[in-house]
This record gives sequence, C-alpha cells and structure tokens, in this order.
Amino acid sequence: MLDNMELRKLNSMVLPLIVMMYVAKVNAQTSDDAKSLLDQIFNASAYNKAVRPTYQQTTPTDVNIDFYLTSIIDFDSQKEKFTTSGYLIINWNDHYLQWNSATYGDLTSIFIPQDNVWKPDISLQNGVSELKELGSSSLFVYVWNDGSVSWYPIGIFESTCGIDITYFPFDIQTCTLKFVAWSYTKEEVNVMEGTKGIILDEYEVNSEWSILETSVDTLQESADAAVVFSIKLKRKPLFFLLNVILPVILLSLLNVCIFVLPAESGEKASFSVTVFLALAVFLTIVTATLPQNSEKVSFLGIYLVLMAGFSTMIVILTLFTLRLNFRNVDEDPIPSWLIKLQVIVETVRCRRCNKIRPVMMTKAEVPNFDTGHTISTEEAPSVIKQSKSPTPDDKPKITWNHICNALDFIFFWIFLIATFITTVTIFSICSKNAV
Repeated sequence: MLDNMELRKLNSMVLPLIVMMYVAKVNAQTSDDAKSLLDQIFNASAYNKAVRPTYQQTTPTDVNIDFYLTSIIDFDSQKEKFTTSGYLIINWNDHYLQWNSATYGDLTSIFIPQDNVWKPDISLQNGVSELKELGSSSLFVYVWNDGSVSWYPIGIFESTCGIDITYFPFDIQTCTLKFVAWSYTKEEVNVMEGTKGIILDEYEVNSEWSILETSVDTLQESADAAVVFSIKLKRKPLFFLLNVILPVILLSLLNVCIFVLPAESGEKASFSVTVFLALAVFLTIVTATLPQNSEKVSFLGIYLVLMAGFSTMIVILTLFTLRLNFRNVDEDPIPSWLIKLQVIVETVRCRRCNKIRPVMMTKAEVPNFDTGHTISTEEAPSVIKQSKSPTPDDKPKITWNHICNALDFIFFWIFLIATFITTVTIFSICSKNAV
C-alpha cells in the first residue's frame, strides 16, 4: 500500500504526461500577426501591384476561371442580348504574396482588398454594355501563404447572343460568355478554364428558358487566350402556344367558315375583312417579338403570312361571289360550264336526294299531288290517270344564287384542306426541333 506522500509524487509525474497526450496545441493567430504580415508584404517587401506576380517575367501567369451562374435575368430576342447574374472564381499564383506561416502565429490565409494586389484585368469580350473592370473596390481577394490567390468578382453580365428564329417558339439557343485578359497577351497571362466550368448549385430556375447543357472551352487565339462559357437554352413555349399560336389556328378556321355564311345575310364581306385584320394583328405581334433578321425566317412567321395570304384570297373570292349572287339570269345567262359544275356539286352534296324515298300511305287515303289534298284509295286510279306527266319546263330553274352556293362549297373544302395541311406540316416541323 502506498502512503499519501507517494501518491502525491506519482500524480505529479503522471498528470503532465496525460496533459501532453490529450491536450492539443493552440494556435495563437492574433491581429498583431496579421498586421505584421501586411506590413511585411506592402512596406518591407515593397509589393508593387503593377508588376506581374512572377519572378521570371518571361513566364506567363496562369489564370483559371470558373463561373457560378445564379440566374438568367433576361434574353431579349429582338436586341439579341443575353443577361445573366453570377460570379467568377478566378485563381492564380502570386510569388510576392508568400510567407512562412510559423513566423506569423501559423497564419495560413488572409483577406486583402482587391485594389491592393495585382489581378488580371478580366473582361467580358462579347459584352453589350461599356467595358468595365470586374468586381468593385469593396471586394477582397483570398490569399494563402503559398501565394495562391482566389478572386470572386460578382456582377450582372450582358453579352451578345445571336438567335436562330427558325423554329420559334420551339427554338433552342446557345449563348456564350467570352472572358479575356484585356491588356495582356497569352505569353504574359494565360487564361484557362477551371476544373468546375459552369456551376449551377445556386441557379434559380427561369420561367421562360430552361438550361439543357453547359460547357466551357479555352481558346488559344493568335495573340490572346480566352475562356468561353456556353449555355444551351430551350424556350418554354406554353405562353406563345396559348396567346399566339392557338388563337391564330382558331382564326384560320374562322377564315374558312366565311364560305358557310349565306350571301343573303349581308355579313360575308365584313366578316372576311375582320378575320384578315385579326391575322394581321397577330403577325405584327410576332414580328415585334423576333429580331430583324434577314438571313433566317421563322416557320411561325411563314405560317402567319400564308394564313394572311389565304385570308386575302378568301376576301377576293367572297367579293366575287357576292357580285355573282346579285346577277339576273335573264340579263346575264349562266355559262354551261358553271351549270355543269353546279350539278356536280349538288350530286356530291345530296346523293340521298337522288334516291326515291317510299311514301308510307294508309289504306284509307293517298295524297293528291295536283290538289294537295288526300283522296281515298278507291279514287286514286282515276286521279293518277288525270295527273299530268312532268315536262321540261317543270324542272327547277338554276339561278346565280345556286352557282354562288356551289362555289362556296368548293372554296370551303379547298381552303379547309389547305389550312389543315399547312398547319400540320409547319408545326410538326417545329415540334420535332423541340424534342
């Protein structure tokens, strides 16, 4: 058994060992360490942000760029302007921003205002607005003790984007953002793509466009190097389907129904002109939405022009048939070919009328076709003998109104079939592009 004195000696020897084994080392990174480091960099070492950060000035500085896309703000199809928001992740190595972390309380990284250090003058080459520096004076760069520098300039990027209007509104567009080091050549600053490309972790879904895919490429041009971020977009066509395409299809059907309206109503001319003006309004709306492109034409624009052409022809034919309708047969005899045409139309329309329909008669009475009254079955033979046989003069007389009705029947089916074929053909072509 150990006495109290020996136990005390044992504890005094064991406790320090336990503390050394389980207590970690505490790094004391104070503000004085950060001040000393900044004083060493900018005062003692005389850091100059105008000097490219490499000991050998003949060696290019490699700059890697990634892009965090946060949202698609707008895609102005008429101005061909693509507006996005996000921030870049730009990394490079500065040989003049290196230090021994042990000398400064194991300080391994520090924030420095972006205007106090050298940074590549990265610019959006295909921008729409005026050329300006990325970021702002309020932003900082993140510097590690090995000289690695990370810069996160945030902004709204307005770039040009040529639009292909062929399959509008089922179109797929590819827009690019091209970043270059504006003042340096690739022998001085070599701009390259990063390891992540376009990052969509913080992206907010756009109500008009959906992103199909993204890509990034490094272009080694004749004198400069550039990083090109490509975004492939697909338009969501529901808005145009409900507000443009569907009303136009319904108007095209109304356009054909003009031939169903009888000439005696007195509304055929005004109805046809109204439909034509409605189609012209929709053509104006679509034209205002699309860019003024003379190289490519949209199928929707072609469809509207064809419908407007059909409507123009329908107006002309309607006025022509109305003029024929009010002619007098005695003054203007009907040509034989129009009579034959009318007979053909009546044969097609009323095949059942050419068949003899049996009349149900009772035993008590049969109709007297001469007087319009009924007679008994006993009197029927004598009445039938007295009935006159039909003569050529008793045949119904064909008038110009009959000719107009026949022409309306022919025009109705011609334009209905033409409208159906045109609609199905054009929108099937457009929908295939959207798949």
